[in-house]
Amino acid sequence: MSDTIPNLGGASRIYAVFGDPVAQVQTPTLINPMFAAKGVDLYAVPFHVTRENFEAAWRVFAAMDNVAGIGVTVPHKIAAARLCDELTPAAAAVGAVNSIQRRGDGSMHGALFDGLGFVRGLAGNRGRLAGASVLLVGAGGAGRAIAHALAGEQIGRLSVIDVDDGAVEFTIGMVNRVLNEPVAQRASGGLAGIDVLINATPIGLKSTGAFPVDLDGVGPHMLVADIAALARDTELLKLARQRGAATSDGRDMLEAQIALIAGFAAGCEAGMPL
Repeated sequence: MSDTIPNLGGASRIYAVFGDPVAQVQTPTLINPMFAAKGVDLYAVPFHVTRENFEAAWRVFAAMDNVAGIGVTVPHKIAAARLCDELTPAAAAVGAVNSIQRRGDGSMHGALFDGLGFVRGLAGNRGRLAGASVLLVGAGGAGRAIAHALAGEQIGRLSVIDVDDGAVEFTIGMVNRVLNEPVAQRASGGLAGIDVLINATPIGLKSTGAFPVDLDGVGPHMLVADIAALARDTELLKLARQRGAATSDGRDMLEAQIALIAGFAAGCEAGMPL
């Protein structure tokens, strides 16, 4: 690490990462080399912050001038959004944040980069979203963020499925309000007419057997994305590749998102990578 992360100095700034647990968080490992490569005197440091201590920790870090911002992971994304002084449109729509920029006056500006990271992570396949019929499996925090980002990609239709009816209704309403037309709806069946399939849940990490959609319709005309795939491929992605579909995994989303978080932590406008 000494080759990429020099010693801290008195003028260094800190990007705190709050989580409970926090040992699994990859942000410091991924983002610190980016700061070093750009010559930014900024360091991401993980802090184990429990639900009970979250607001107290927030107040302390928000009061320190050498704190550039705070990154939050489970279970703090919603609580952090409520404490922010300002939110980006995506964060306000979803009601959650994963990165907070501390401004010079001490105010806290919250952003959510899950959705934008997803669509940017598609790279050359991003253009396939325009006019597409999309099936989104999962309307939790990540799924909602992805749905919000999809609304900005001129998709033709969005079908949503989740075991939580309230989450489905929230996501449908959010997307239709953003677009001011009834583009989003409940998923009604299988993959007939679907161009893009997105799995925004942990389902299918070990098997496609529990997947809530009949996958017989997966074929070479489709784009299949599975954000659960990080350390290895999921069975869904293996099946999609076997059938000639274009694919994207969680690593694509993570790499794109980390660049956006790095830019925001360094003081750039939300959505500008470092």
